[in-house]
Amino acid sequence: MSRYGKCQNFSGCLLAYRGEETEVDSDQPFICAECGKPLAEVGSPSAMWMRYLYAVAGLLVIGGIVVFTVPSLREKIFKPKKVDAAEVQPGAEPAPEPTTTEPPPANDNTTSTPPAMEAPRFVTSPARIDLDVSKQENKAVKAEVLTRVDLMPNVSSSNKDKLYSAVERARSMGKILTIPFASGKTELAASDLDALKVELEKPALSRLREDPTAVFVILGYADPKGDPKKNITYSQARADAVLKAMRDRLGIINVMHTIGMGGSKLLDGDNLEKNRIVEIWAVLP
Repeated sequence: MSRYGKCQNFSGCLLAYRGEETEVDSDQPFICAECGKPLAEVGSPSAMWMRYLYAVAGLLVIGGIVVFTVPSLREKIFKPKKVDAAEVQPGAEPAPEPTTTEPPPANDNTTSTPPAMEAPRFVTSPARIDLDVSKQENKAVKAEVLTRVDLMPNVSSSNKDKLYSAVERARSMGKILTIPFASGKTELAASDLDALKVELEKPALSRLREDPTAVFVILGYADPKGDPKKNITYSQARADAVLKAMRDRLGIINVMHTIGMGGSKLLDGDNLEKNRIVEIWAVLP
């Protein structure tokens, strides 16, 4: 049996900022999968929908009682309108009878298949790179990154301080690339490496790469299903794979940091598989 809760860490957790509910198995700690803070328990979605359905049904019953007990309303709704012959103009064509169209016969040689749930397999960059750190999305991601920096388990305190300082004092910060990953995959495919090279050679990204002060923060994500600790491991491995490819295969010499952000609904709250991504953010101190 699962419990549902909402994180109250509004200053340091993106899930709390968005007001998203978290489902936690009864045998797991009742804490936020993003920031580790205790959750405030809320009712299950099924219970909430039942309350909505009862409310709608009650309104329909009351409406029916009002209609059938008030004669004037009943006559207006159910009494057919009389058409005066004078209102019909001579020579006017009668209104066409409603027609129905039969659907085409099903082809017995084909079978319907559900749409693929995998994230699109291509690397993308924004049409316009926005490094305005005051923008709401950039501020939200900045707050989440700062929270994650504090929780990074295998990073020395001095490196944490350097990364925290770079993000906290950033005069410009924005997303420059998104790289999708297939389920269970933590390595870049050859096609993704080629696409990443093409994107990094575009003029806007070339200017950032040529700026020695530009720091690239590589954020790994996983879909929110499964064990939160495993999601952290997957997301960190994906971010590390992208950094290794950029440094060893593509010759990027800018300072780069990786952060595993864990399971998230950042990209798509319905099609959860689309949240298996890596985002690269440019930070200008």
